[in-house]
Formats: sequence, C-alpha cells, structure tokens
Amino acid sequence: METTSFMLRISDELNNKLVEIAKSEGRSKNKQIEYILKKYVDSYQENNGKININQNNNNNAVVKIKGK
Repeated sequence: METTSFMLRISDELNNKLVEIAKSEGRSKNKQIEYILKKYVDSYQENNGKININQNNNNNAVVKIKGK
C-alpha cells in the first residue's frame, strides 16, 4: 500500500491528548491518527456508501460517492 505524507496543524491540547491515547493503545501518534481516520472513513462509508477514487496523481484525486 502506498502512503501519502502531509502536514496537520492541531492544537497543543489535542496533540497531547492524542499522544496519551496512543501510548495507552500501544501505537505511535501517527498510527493512532491513521487508526482514527480509518475508523471514521469506514463508518462514513457504512452510512453513505462506498467512496470510489479515480486518481491521476496524489495531489489531484476526484472522489465519487456511490449512490450520491
């Protein structure tokens, strides 16, 4: 699986809370954020239909939601 890097700006408070959650679940902060995002996307797709992505490159994705 390919990965994409990007900068994320969050408050210090949220960052510190994510660090604590990640520690308690045995993950790095990065893996914890990835886990949270994956769970959200899975839930979103369950409620709204599968998201199909036609991608020319990583910076120019067109997102189509089935049934919308």
